[in-house]
Amino acid sequence: MKKIHLSFCKTAHEKINTRFVIFIVFFLLFACNNQETQPIVVPSHTSKPSVAISPSLSPAKIILTKTPTKVFLPAAIQTLSFPPYPTKQLILDYNVIGWHTSFDFISDWSLSSLVLYSDGQMIIPGKIYRQKMLSTEEISLFFAQLEAKGFYSIETNQKHDPTDHLYEFGDQYQRVQDGLYYCVLVNKGDMQDVCAREPFFKFLVPEMKSTLKFLDEYQPKDMTPYQPDRILLSIEAGRPSYYLEGSLPAEAIPWQEGLPSLETATHKILYAEKEEAKEIFALFDNKVSIKVFNQNGKEYTVEIKIILPHQILSQL
Repeated sequence: MKKIHLSFCKTAHEKINTRFVIFIVFFLLFACNNQETQPIVVPSHTSKPSVAISPSLSPAKIILTKTPTKVFLPAAIQTLSFPPYPTKQLILDYNVIGWHTSFDFISDWSLSSLVLYSDGQMIIPGKIYRQKMLSTEEISLFFAQLEAKGFYSIETNQKHDPTDHLYEFGDQYQRVQDGLYYCVLVNKGDMQDVCAREPFFKFLVPEMKSTLKFLDEYQPKDMTPYQPDRILLSIEAGRPSYYLEGSLPAEAIPWQEGLPSLETATHKILYAEKEEAKEIFALFDNKVSIKVFNQNGKEYTVEIKIILPHQILSQL
């Protein structure tokens, strides 16, 4: 079989066109299974030049399988506007498609596990995001290791069925309707964008297994905490009952004056950037987490999302 380089686009930002169909399938599967809705109220004002976002129609509620939190998937969103941002060019993105979060339809819907930019900055997300500026030699070694794992020799038509040489099904193929996609996008030289379905991991060819293991375990020395300059906040009034008992902090943290208001009757999303984003991130102990804050005598449950340097905020 002729090796397929999935060169669907010229830049990493355009990869969303290739994967959008995957996302739509997941959205329809999950959203159709739960029709309970909850109205969202737009606050009358916010302090500072932060962006407040709210859907114009009631969202479907979805619960993640691994996180005790509610997810809001708006059926429709008002026209959004974000300040211009000089995004960076990706040369590698290892990400997972299939999660639904409170921020769907507002930010990039894939969750990156490791990203590398053309200027050498590598960011490895987690509860604590870490980063390092790789030297030219370190970048060359990284891609040499990726090549040694056989990633560039992978043949695939990305159909994820018995015709797809990414897998060795034998006579054990069974069609599945859900499951995550683990994707490796290389935008350096000939573009290569390969996704593997989690339910079929045991059937993956050795080259893809080795590639995923290498990226999962890759940890360069001397990494430092990453300080985001863009964040999103998902804010819910009170302490929603669907959180598992004990999963939320017992005490609420005072919300600092001068930061955007948390006030909402039900749920809203806020955007913050630059120094304001760093101030808010510090309230989360510089970790991706869920906190309860107190403002004007009322409690709000707040989830934070870091927006990476390549991500474009827009209405999807």
